[in-house]
Amino acid sequence: MRLVVTIISALLLSMPAALAQDAADYDPYADMVVSDDLGALPETVRLKHEQLIEATKTGDIESLRAIIAAQDTPPNVSFGLPDDPVAYLKEQSADPEGRQMLALLRNLLEMPYAVLGASSDTPNYVWPYLALADIENLTPEQTVDAYRVITPEQLEDMHQFGGWFWWRVYVGQNGEWQAFVAGD
Repeated sequence: MRLVVTIISALLLSMPAALAQDAADYDPYADMVVSDDLGALPETVRLKHEQLIEATKTGDIESLRAIIAAQDTPPNVSFGLPDDPVAYLKEQSADPEGRQMLALLRNLLEMPYAVLGASSDTPNYVWPYLALADIENLTPEQTVDAYRVITPEQLEDMHQFGGWFWWRVYVGQNGEWQAFVAGD
């Protein structure tokens, strides 16, 4: 949840002047767009998406290191901010090689995405879009999408909680892989 608050704070600071007049009323969720059109992504975001998908196809979680090393800041993989994101993801994996985490990352990136703050100067791209959906009022189509990455029991837990707390991926407009996190 802190990552979402940080992103929303950044959006509020960088929103267009017309919206800045009434910043207290600005709702980045109302300014959200959902799409599965990868061609509509900014080139920097599309390239990062492709790099991450290609890394997942290697079956080697270490392939994420090159993506991380090419950035100014490593992605947040835990609200505890571990020193080594790849080692942390490997530890979280259901298998010792980290392949389950690669599969999860790929499954998320193959779902539709949400553009949070779509009309702001610094939109954020979030996979799956369900991470920003009203979890308590999913359409039948959204429920099917949810079942592609979580179990019915996990969805029920999220209904009880009132929000998505499963894994999600954030990429900034500049192509920086900001996060691959789970939790509230």
